[in-house]
Amino acid sequence: MMMAVAAVRLRGSEAFFIGSQIQRCQMKIMGMILPSLLSCNHSNSISSSSSSSSSSSSSRYKHKNDDASSSFRNIDVALASFNQMLHRKPLPCIIQFNQLLSAIVKMRQYYDAVISLSKQMELAGLSPNTCTLNILINCFCQLQRIDLGFSVLAKGIKLGLQPTIVTFTTLINGLGKVGKFSQAVELFDDMVARGCQPDDYTYTTIINGLCKIGETALAAGLFKKMEEAGCQLNVVTYSTLIHSLCKYRRVNEALDIFSYMKAKDISPTIFTYTSLIQGLCNFSRWKEASALLNEMTSLNIMPNVVTFNVLVDTFCKEGKVLAAEGVLKTMTEMGVEPDVVTYNSLMYGYSMWTEVVEARKLFDVMITKGCKPDVFSYSILINGYCKAKRIDEAKQLFNEMIHQGSTPNNVSYNTLIHGLCQLGRLREAQDLFKNMHTNGNLPNLYTYAILLDGFCKQGYLGKALRLFRAMQSTYLKPNLVMYNILVNAMCKSGNLKDARELFSELFVIGLQPNVQIYTTIINGLCKEGLLDEALEAFRNMEDDGCPPDEFSYNVIIRGFLQHKDESRAVHLIGEMRDRGFIADAGTTAW
Repeated sequence: MMMAVAAVRLRGSEAFFIGSQIQRCQMKIMGMILPSLLSCNHSNSISSSSSSSSSSSSSRYKHKNDDASSSFRNIDVALASFNQMLHRKPLPCIIQFNQLLSAIVKMRQYYDAVISLSKQMELAGLSPNTCTLNILINCFCQLQRIDLGFSVLAKGIKLGLQPTIVTFTTLINGLGKVGKFSQAVELFDDMVARGCQPDDYTYTTIINGLCKIGETALAAGLFKKMEEAGCQLNVVTYSTLIHSLCKYRRVNEALDIFSYMKAKDISPTIFTYTSLIQGLCNFSRWKEASALLNEMTSLNIMPNVVTFNVLVDTFCKEGKVLAAEGVLKTMTEMGVEPDVVTYNSLMYGYSMWTEVVEARKLFDVMITKGCKPDVFSYSILINGYCKAKRIDEAKQLFNEMIHQGSTPNNVSYNTLIHGLCQLGRLREAQDLFKNMHTNGNLPNLYTYAILLDGFCKQGYLGKALRLFRAMQSTYLKPNLVMYNILVNAMCKSGNLKDARELFSELFVIGLQPNVQIYTTIINGLCKEGLLDEALEAFRNMEDDGCPPDEFSYNVIIRGFLQHKDESRAVHLIGEMRDRGFIADAGTTAW
């Protein structure tokens, strides 16, 4: 289906968009919203005149050639006018009703009212036209009920109404609103196959949808088709594609599009430049990013807080905290106020290098400047304290966060629980774990893995296993990381029997063992002198689709050498070298 977009071709004679196709699309719809694609004054929809204010004393609907209903700004006035129209004999034509519905839609909050009014129109014997169809579909899309939008389309087709580009574009945008980009692409294909020529708005909408699901190649192909079809490519279309290409690390292609865009005399916006600067920074292409920044300012397009945040964040992730500080200084000198994202990025940079004192200073500066910390600000600083083993200050900050009205999330809890476990303060970690439940934060797999690891490292295997079994009775299912933590701890404590049982459990529940857990159990078997069983497990790795790595070979070879089985060890060393692996010092020492 997706490949059909890249090969779009107009086939006017093939009108095969039939009811079954609509039902097929309709079955796939669910809800969520993005900005409205279709305003009701689209060229193929409802015409509207310039709006003018009207007092309540002159609010009656008047039968005029101009669209008086477009002046409504009060829902009560609009409803009163609708009732007057509905009781007029003879009834006004459907166009006048559409104009009134359109005026209500423009208020951007009374979509339910428009749907209700349309039902009253139908009961009064008014036959809807395509404009009515488009208004209703738009309302359902705004209400996240794209399924009902498709029902309206199906009903319209049964009534003999012909859907237009506006109809399809509204539905395509509605599908995008609810995150159903694949279905939006499918509908686009059906529209084209039906011979309905997409306009630049439709193309831009579907390109945006393709970009959001990572189909940048298809988006680029459709971009070319759009140009071939004679559509006017605007800065939004170009910038959407450039942003997506940069996001998916195809920055060279984005730069080509950028050059082509400028050659067409289409002026880039700050969004265009920011996307490219971020794409270049992700590849540490600092000179090119700097050149774009200079080009941008030379065109009097001044960097905004988003642009500066890109630079601060990238520098911090690269460990270039001093450079990030320089960016912060520059933005304040230019009169651009840092926001919470700016401060969070820089605090993260400090925390990475355990400079928690500097991170705390910045945190305090942020508050002084009137920038309220969010849950990420607190979590970053809590992590910094934990890394510096200043756990009591981390706990104090955690409590301060709650006192200031910020609700801790799983990251906040997991960070502090991990810090407590690292210092062996398991009772406090357990208390915090219980506190999560009390406050409505459901622990995730990472929370359980942290506690399991903490218990195992402190030798509390019984507690670890009980927690593991308790987790299995919840909505969460254990992953390989957890199994490996337990199997490793059991092997180290000499409890090979339980380790083997737990390892066998993987196959029962359908979890595919990975190289790490195979190597763990092989190491345990070797330590107990069960070399035949260890070799059998080693050979099973290949059969299970996870061939042994360099570490696996070194583990089993050391096991054979420790138990004086030099012949099999030598054979494995040769096999290991044939695969391009290198024996480590512990193996070659024998």
